Amino acid sequence: MQAKIIEAVKRAETGTGKARRLRRKGMLPGVLYGRKAGNVPVAVSLKEMENILAREGEGVLLQLRLREDGQVKDYAALLREVQRDPLRGTLLHADFHQISMEEKLRVTVPVVLVGEARGSKEGGILQHGIREVEVECLPADLPESIEVDVSDLGVGDHLEVGDLKVPAGVKILTEAEAVVATVVTAGAAEAEAGAEAGGEETPAAGE
Repeated sequence: MQAKIIEAVKRAETGTGKARRLRRKGMLPGVLYGRKAGNVPVAVSLKEMENILAREGEGVLLQLRLREDGQVKDYAALLREVQRDPLRGTLLHADFHQISMEEKLRVTVPVVLVGEARGSKEGGILQHGIREVEVECLPADLPESIEVDVSDLGVGDHLEVGDLKVPAGVKILTEAEAVVATVVTAGAAEAEAGAEAGGEETPAAGE
């Protein structure tokens, strides 16, 4: 994965009121933390951060270009956590974790299904199992996603994590038997949906 460059400035002031004023100016408050950087209050473009999250998701590898006292320092960082307004969904805060490009990471990567399952053409229904897996690799080897071709799946077939193909240098840590995709009959899908909708059984009188 190629790091996405995002400009940042050091925040001179912190606090709820200051953060609110920053957001009104189109800036997102955050913190860069790590062994070399320490804990540095920063601010980045709110619009740029929204665009990155929309395209890449929260596990994105960043090159945080920090401007402070007329100097520019680049930090390789992962976006570890974002906070959003619970009602409006707008970004409130972001945590950036400084990393070393020479040290392996453990992060989750989305699994993307590609192709049309053969079983779908035969009347079956393709179901997506787990949607992300945990991997270990160097930052430069981190894939944006792991694609799996489901074209050969017939009714009753399934793919597991152990079937995934990953680039060299990437190790999957999620258990190999976890189901990624399966094709079930329409009746089985309806029964499963009914069971989920029904939830727990209603206790009998006197229980």
